[in-house]
Amino acid sequence: MSTHCYIGAITPENPQRVQARVVLNDGRPAAVLPALATIWARHAHRNTQALITTILAHDWEQLDPDVTVSPLARQQRMPGVGILNSTTAPEPVTVFPLCHAQHLDAPWIYLMHPDIDTVTVHTTDGTRVATYPLRWCLPATGTPDNQSRPAPLRSAR
Repeated sequence: MSTHCYIGAITPENPQRVQARVVLNDGRPAAVLPALATIWARHAHRNTQALITTILAHDWEQLDPDVTVSPLARQQRMPGVGILNSTTAPEPVTVFPLCHAQHLDAPWIYLMHPDIDTVTVHTTDGTRVATYPLRWCLPATGTPDNQSRPAPLRSAR
């Protein structure tokens, strides 16, 4: 549960530079991908740029689209998104070249792409593992987007 990660996007003016926020808990792909997709569908109304703006606004304790109350009194929540990492003003967004990702000491980095509604998973050294359409990552609900989805992995290799 304590696996942290970074979630963000490539800066439009410089495709080698990433803007990202830390998520301290549940940073594994099995937790982050469905959480991001659900936040994208519900909170951001399937607008990936709105999702990016929401994520980059704060550092996060945990992404949880179903959060309604914080487990601890000192934690702030953003309904439909998750639990904020701090009750104070947010720190500046983390900006780094993807080739220097290993300096972040995070096992996973997720980069969203607003023009194609996808998220790309990178490992701790910046290596791209896979790209997932956000609609494929939605938890199964019986809706057309979730009934018959192809294998959700598009390998980078």
